[in-house]
Amino acid sequence: MRLLAFGDSFVLGAGDPYHLGWVGRTVLGRTDVTLYNMGVRGNTSGDVAARWRREASDRVVSHEPLRLVFSYGCNDCALQDGALRVEPAETLKNTQIILAEAAALAPVLMVGPPPVPDPLQRARIASVGDALRILAGQLRVPYLDVFTPLRQSGVWEAEAAAGDGAHPGADGYQQLADLVMSHPSWRAFVEDDKPVLTH
Repeated sequence: MRLLAFGDSFVLGAGDPYHLGWVGRTVLGRTDVTLYNMGVRGNTSGDVAARWRREASDRVVSHEPLRLVFSYGCNDCALQDGALRVEPAETLKNTQIILAEAAALAPVLMVGPPPVPDPLQRARIASVGDALRILAGQLRVPYLDVFTPLRQSGVWEAEAAAGDGAHPGADGYQQLADLVMSHPSWRAFVEDDKPVLTH
């Protein structure tokens, strides 16, 4: 199986001393999975929309099943020169296009954005995450909400605050990976012979 993960620095695993991030941890030991981690630091939903299809096309083969994972949103909610980098309506528009096109190519799963220590940005992320969850449900794409459990635990944000203010360390990424791996939609998603569950 070829697993392609698109998104931002959290997909990339920035801040993880082991350079696995949550994506790498979800397939650790899986020799049957070829992982392409295509997280790019600073990427917004618009950046992912502009590049994912081109990058995916170079990695699709006829003899192996394909899975597509998308996770972003925090950078959309960041301020740049006093304004949001991406307005929420535009985030949803980008995501609708991404998920619809991706679902026509292969099974798709979306992991929601995680929290950040900054309270104002965190509130914006929570709102965008809720909207993304609703949209994914309408498109029948499995959506994994990681914001709420990561926020309740405190490990993710504590590591981020102790680091660069945004990215956690190994424990935070492991916790996110555990949340993903324990979700029934993920377990179905990474098995060749099982259907991908929706909500």
